[in-house]
Formats: sequence, structure tokens, C-alpha cells
Amino acid sequence: MIKKKFLSADREAPLGWIYLKMYDDKSFEFISQGIMRDKDIYEGNYKLKNDTFYFKYKDSIPKAGSKAIIQKGFVIYLNGNYSESLQVKLNNISINE
Repeated sequence: MIKKKFLSADREAPLGWIYLKMYDDKSFEFISQGIMRDKDIYEGNYKLKNDTFYFKYKDSIPKAGSKAIIQKGFVIYLNGNYSESLQVKLNNISINE
């Protein structure tokens, strides 16, 4: 079965990019990659409750955190070691799910 991308967001980072790819089967990838560093892929499943996304990672959790909301065209992480926000490029998620 082919997964359909449900939401994608990204931002330019120092010497690279941060990507979030969310799929219709409730899986996701949080990707950090750069010119001078390796590509780190954090995978898992997400749950949407009210207006908040909860990310359950398979292995390690990135410093961006595990909880986020969509606001004014950005995915904003709420509980990370630093403030992270990614600009939404594709959004097929209904908040009323």
C-alpha cells in the first residue's frame, strides 16, 4: 500500500534543512539534514487530539520535541529543548478528525 502524504512542512536550517512529513496512515518522518552533517531521520506515529499533534517516536526523540500545533501556516513544537517551527507546504488534515 502506498502512503499518501497528509502534511508536509519544512524550514531552512544552518547549513541544511528540517523536514516534517506526515502520512495518512498516521506515520511520520522528522528529518534533519545538512551539507556538513548526516541525515537524521526520526520516525514514528502521530495522534491528533483537539488541535494538538502528539508524536510517538520509534527510537530517539529529536530536540524539537514530541508535541506540536498548526498555527498561521506553521507547525509549532511546544515541548522541545528549543523553539521549532516549520512552514506548512501541504495540509490535508482536518482539525475536526
